[in-house]
Amino acid sequence: MTDESHDHEDNHDRDHDPIIPIVDVIVAQLRERAGRPDAALTCADLLAMVGERSHVLAIMLFSLLNLLPGPPGYNFLMALAMFAVGISMLLRRPMSFGSWFGRMPLPLKVIKKLLEALAMIVRWVARISEPRWRGLTGPAAMPFIAVIAIVLALVNMAPVPFMNLIPSAGLAVICMGVLNQDGIAVLAGIAIGALGTVVALVAIWLIFVLAFALGDIVEHAVEGDGP
Repeated sequence: MTDESHDHEDNHDRDHDPIIPIVDVIVAQLRERAGRPDAALTCADLLAMVGERSHVLAIMLFSLLNLLPGPPGYNFLMALAMFAVGISMLLRRPMSFGSWFGRMPLPLKVIKKLLEALAMIVRWVARISEPRWRGLTGPAAMPFIAVIAIVLALVNMAPVPFMNLIPSAGLAVICMGVLNQDGIAVLAGIAIGALGTVVALVAIWLIFVLAFALGDIVEHAVEGDGP
């Protein structure tokens, strides 16, 4: 295949899959930043790259970051970021983080590799995804998407190990669908997010049941040891 054919195919992908140029621009910015001697990245820096009104893109990035393992409290902070962006989106306000949260460092090299992988994924997705069912991705649907993001962010805050994976994946698919104007992808993401919500609720319920059961066992054991 000639270089001209490659260029034609790349241009076709960009027209067919609007998310491609969006991700490419952010990856280029991350590569430039990673090449600096004082390479560092904070939540505020990432928001600046995304744009203060690119709510869907910001939610997608934080939901993808929430799929990564991190130190204690990391996943809660990512969920908190998704929640804050979802609220801003619902209120139609520019995104902003407080000074403390905005200064929170992010793993620059990990995020760069993650988005480079995402750029490859969206090119693969372009083969099966296309603008369709745009009523689910247009401006009128954005409050509905914001509410879903807020709900799934709250689910991600559940202090249950690995319960963030399915809801975060569902939210990332929803956002990719919105950015690519693919309503079917949005529905698929909602289904994944709903599944993750059910799994998290069941896990939380089981934890409470086990906690009460253990409490009863300990109480009976104490009473049995009494005079």
